[in-house]
Amino acid sequence: MNSHKLILVSAFLITTLISLTNSATSPRVIPVKDPNNIKLTFGSCNAILGHEQNEIFNRIAEVKSDVWIWLGDVVYLDIEGFPPKFQFPGEARAREKFNINKNDRNYKNLRDSTPVIGVWDDHDYGKDNSGKTFPFKNLSRELWLDFIDEPKDSLRRTRKGGIYESYYLGDPSKVKIILVDGRFSRDDYSLMKSDEIDLLGAEQWEWLENELKENQAEYVVIGSGVQVFPDDRLLPETWYKQSREKLLRLIRRYKVSGVILLSGDVHYAEIMKYPCKQKVGYELYEFTSSGLTHHASSHVPIVAGLFSQLFPKTYNDVEDKYFERNFGVVEFSFGETTNKVKLEARNYYGQPVLSKDIHKSELQFNESILDENAYCVADTNRFARFFSHLGKVLLQGKIYIWAVILIIAFVLVLLITAIRFILGVLFWIIKTLLGIRKTPKTKASKEKQN
Repeated sequence: MNSHKLILVSAFLITTLISLTNSATSPRVIPVKDPNNIKLTFGSCNAILGHEQNEIFNRIAEVKSDVWIWLGDVVYLDIEGFPPKFQFPGEARAREKFNINKNDRNYKNLRDSTPVIGVWDDHDYGKDNSGKTFPFKNLSRELWLDFIDEPKDSLRRTRKGGIYESYYLGDPSKVKIILVDGRFSRDDYSLMKSDEIDLLGAEQWEWLENELKENQAEYVVIGSGVQVFPDDRLLPETWYKQSREKLLRLIRRYKVSGVILLSGDVHYAEIMKYPCKQKVGYELYEFTSSGLTHHASSHVPIVAGLFSQLFPKTYNDVEDKYFERNFGVVEFSFGETTNKVKLEARNYYGQPVLSKDIHKSELQFNESILDENAYCVADTNRFARFFSHLGKVLLQGKIYIWAVILIIAFVLVLLITAIRFILGVLFWIIKTLLGIRKTPKTKASKEKQN
């Protein structure tokens, strides 16, 4: 009898363990309004400090999408005072900041009408450009998941390696969303070890591989807090080279069709295309939307024009970028004669400013075009690409770039002059206080020297 009970209990425990294991990798299902016209909206960089006009959330709500996806910086925890201090503000202040943004009346209109999911980036993680060594990351996890109303028993609250998660939009055969965590297990950047550092960590890579391997959906949306492609712009953060290449290998290995990358972070919108489809098996696109409450041009007025000229054209051109406040809309159409996805960046007023229609046939994995050894501009040195492009721009005599360079030079001269003046005044004050005087030379001493 005891032996029989032991067998039953063991069977129950094994079944429960299997169930829990499966639930750790089984995507959740988000209901959709129209299975033949599935919409998602997304965005990032939300610094509500009490004076921003953020009715943009009402424009997002008007889209009536099936889900809203945060791709980082839902709040700026680490920026306090002026000049800003990039440091974690402590639990009480961090919780207060999350609550201010969560209860903003315009954002509340959106979250009351649309399911909210997402993943963090650096400022809502706790510190600018931070990674796995950030000491308050488990506290940030709790606060961040509370912000999006993640269930208290969610695996995201305890999952090893980060807050990554996956979802289906309606029918699992149509759209799958994979949100990756580029902070919790991220190695700190090191130029000397750039070929060794990793973005996601072992546990998340194992999970991501399984998500791609078991995928049955026509379209796979992979959301990241930072951009994946653009490695040759030097300033913004991006995926580490070896992590980006590993993602491409997984797509090839499991012949995953329909992958579209979404990202945030940079305070402008753009649509990019990977330049070497022979490395993927089809055309791979990345759609960035960033700058809900502030944008690149709001920091420094000349930034938009400067970036549009200075950035190499490896992944897109000037007309594929938008430097004002924006949010992203991705629409999947499943008709008898039309099967496509539409990428659309919309401005503060909800008007389209960037748009790209992609037919399903463009995103179908084609093994016959694969050539991992083929030349690809993305494989060349990123610094060489940047400075080569900069040289061409300057040789072409782009007036805007030369004007910016002259302005920067003028500002530097003014700054150096001001510093020298201030130092001179300080030295004079110190000498005066210490009674140091320059002893004048007498007539006799001058004659002696002569």
